[in-house]
Amino acid sequence: MRKGFLIILSLCLILIFTVSVTEATSLWNGNDELFRDNKANQVGDILTVIITEDATATQQASTDASQNNQADVGAGTGIFDFIRSFGFSQSDSSNATGSTSRSGSLSAEITVQIEEELANGNLKISGTRSVKINDETQDIKLTGIVRPEDISPQNTIESNYIANAEIDYEGKGVIGDRQRQGIISRIVAWLF
Repeated sequence: MRKGFLIILSLCLILIFTVSVTEATSLWNGNDELFRDNKANQVGDILTVIITEDATATQQASTDASQNNQADVGAGTGIFDFIRSFGFSQSDSSNATGSTSRSGSLSAEITVQIEEELANGNLKISGTRSVKINDETQDIKLTGIVRPEDISPQNTIESNYIANAEIDYEGKGVIGDRQRQGIISRIVAWLF
């Protein structure tokens, strides 16, 4: 029995000395990534703008005017008996109505970059996006100023929170060319 005990003890000692020493490591690497805010807040950071613009303008005008004039003169008597009776009546009316209506809608997403941090902490942004499909190019350009507190935790901002927003959406290509008037049509429109 003593011989078995010595064999087991020898094996245990061999295992202890041959197994490499392992070090416990932490899942935490010591930097502050866990607490870092991923919202754009410095020059060069990027931010996604969700463009949802609906513009509608309607104007209506209505005018209604009328005028009536009437005069009656009776026959003269005495030395004025040569004046016969007569009457005069005049009426005038006019009315006009008119209306204009215009609407437009744009929905898109564009990623922009912070260009400058202003003295008050607001951020000046700008960005472009160009998509080309079947020889048709759609370009979106956006500039404006945002407040850092309006940026969502997902690092997005809605276009209606952008001050001095300039959104330019333009299409070029076969369809865009067909939408444009020809040179003769433009000359005739200019003349008349």
